[in-house]
Amino acid sequence: MNPRQRRGVLLMVIAVVGALAVFASVLSYVASVNANVGNQVSVVTLSVDVKAYQPVDAGMLTLTRVPEKWLSPSAVRDPGEVVGLVPVADLVAGSYADRSMFTTRPGIAKGYRETAILVDAETGVGGKIRTGDRVDIIATFAAADQTRPPVASYVVQNAIVIEVGVVQDVERANSGGGFSEGQAIPVTFALPIADSLRLASAESFAVKVRLALRARNDESAIPSGQTVYEEGHR
Repeated sequence: MNPRQRRGVLLMVIAVVGALAVFASVLSYVASVNANVGNQVSVVTLSVDVKAYQPVDAGMLTLTRVPEKWLSPSAVRDPGEVVGLVPVADLVAGSYADRSMFTTRPGIAKGYRETAILVDAETGVGGKIRTGDRVDIIATFAAADQTRPPVASYVVQNAIVIEVGVVQDVERANSGGGFSEGQAIPVTFALPIADSLRLASAESFAVKVRLALRARNDESAIPSGQTVYEEGHR
């Protein structure tokens, strides 16, 4: 073997050794990453934006592989766990599903009824009420006779809004016996049975029904002495 051939063989040996060194380095890096990241598991992820209290179906969900150590113990790994439930707040696409994010739909929970009424588009909603909000429902009643003043009353407290419809034109009876045109929005609530009856009565007999939006997470009861206001009385 002449000197040129020996140099060629030496270069080949060096190249092989270098390649083995690179391969070993890659394996070491992969092993290090795996050691830090850990096992990967499938987790349920939202594939679309989902509004609060909007029922979740299978088409809104997908499975994503992520390191198990990054997940909370309540992370959802089976789509069947949340299909049919509703999120308690708006969720954006890409969010990992967690059991704490979902609840049963209030409108179909035992002891609740879905109750819809038409609310004046300007005074009742004003574009601020949306699905998932909690509101108080106020009704104003005309004086029954000259001995009794007009009354405004909180007929339902802490009602859950589960759907807000679109504005529609309506005709309402006025005090002169005729009809006036206006705009109203259908709003659906999840109410206990007793409250659904109070609301139905208010819609039928009140002069006007208004919604009072509550602050987020405010579920406090209004003191009994502050639920009714009579004109002329403080």
